[in-house]
Amino acid sequence: MPRTTLQPPELFNSRPWGFSQVSISPPGRIVNIAGQVAWDSNHEVTAVGREAQLRQALRHVFVALEAVGGTPDDIQILRLYLPGFESGPEADLVGRVLVDTFGSENPPPSSWIGVQALAQPEYLVEVEAMAVVPDSNVPVDGGVKR
Repeated sequence: MPRTTLQPPELFNSRPWGFSQVSISPPGRIVNIAGQVAWDSNHEVTAVGREAQLRQALRHVFVALEAVGGTPDDIQILRLYLPGFESGPEADLVGRVLVDTFGSENPPPSSWIGVQALAQPEYLVEVEAMAVVPDSNVPVDGGVKR
């Protein structure tokens, strides 16, 4: 379901950074997407650098969403895991990618979490998502839609 977001005036305006402060989930099926990285179907990381890996991981999130009848507008929250993350230029980079991907008017909320490491040393970012997809779009029973 397309997300509805809210920017409480008491909180900083996060939309220029590519995320909203609050997302309101409509009725539907909750879809949790495991952390996605820049690993392709051949088990290779072909994206070089944090920006390219973030863009690739987001594309993988979108592929997972499409598999359940969802779209990027159905994402209610993102969690970005970033090994060795430092504020400043890296935060600007993450914000720019999120604005490029979701725009600055109605982006999903997100958390940017600095971590010690991810599953493989070549991973520079991992993105997990929670979405709410309309019941009528979600495949059930081996891919048959209800």
